[in-house]
Amino acid sequence: MVASPCQAPIITVNRQLQQFIQVATCRNLSQAARHLGVTQPTLTHNMRRLEERLGVTLYQRNSSGITLTEAGLCLLEQAREIEALYQQTHQRLQRIRDRQHHALRIGTGHAWWHGLLLPVVSRYCDAHPAASLNIQVGNHLRLLDLLAHHEIDLFIGHEIHGLAEQSQLHFEPLLQAEDALFVRTGHPLSHTLCSKQAEKQRMGIDDKFIHTTNSMMVAMDLLRGSNMIMPFPRQMGEYLGRQGLLPLRMSEEYNRGIIGVYYRQGEEWTTMLRLLQQEAARHRQG
Repeated sequence: MVASPCQAPIITVNRQLQQFIQVATCRNLSQAARHLGVTQPTLTHNMRRLEERLGVTLYQRNSSGITLTEAGLCLLEQAREIEALYQQTHQRLQRIRDRQHHALRIGTGHAWWHGLLLPVVSRYCDAHPAASLNIQVGNHLRLLDLLAHHEIDLFIGHEIHGLAEQSQLHFEPLLQAEDALFVRTGHPLSHTLCSKQAEKQRMGIDDKFIHTTNSMMVAMDLLRGSNMIMPFPRQMGEYLGRQGLLPLRMSEEYNRGIIGVYYRQGEEWTTMLRLLQQEAARHRQG
């Protein structure tokens, strides 16, 4: 079954090599055909075509089946390496596809990174280990602008009434959040029942001086070294407590709002939205 070497490319080498590996493993054409789900004449024809293309005899028939020739043994070794390389390549390409398909760019404020998004990101990565994530933490208005200009995919923060309709964004509510006033340990108001109206009088000041920063670390350092007061979501109390900051006791609710996810209309982020809703439910139950 030997023909002169053929110069044409082996365009069906993948299927033929897989069939040859099965033939060489079974050492029997009938058994190999059953494993492959083809008829024996079809398999015999394909093996003959492979030999013609390679210009060598791959096996000899005998009473018990087949015996591989030197060329057949060589091809079997190389074919198994090719098959393993093909599988590795396929797996790597699958990881690339997963990373591209599940890649996600998320924006949020400091509070909701620690208070909501961090555990969700961990579970998202468990579900899609090859996915690439880009997390931006900072000013809400800047992040909403990035969302509107397709530079991030999701934004998690306070609802701004009317914004979704005006900006062609969709808002998915997650939970209600109440602000508290956080101060350093030992602050003059830390053992006092405070109210919004009496806050300035108790501090002995006539005007409210406002300091701003885009860094949570800077904000906490400023609080720890002064008598400043920082409004921040009460859900962050445990985290801020570990930083030496505590909420003032208030006679009335300070501020309350809706926290949710903004994303562009017409786009779906099913897995991330489901995980965020589950985490929000845990907050409500807790």
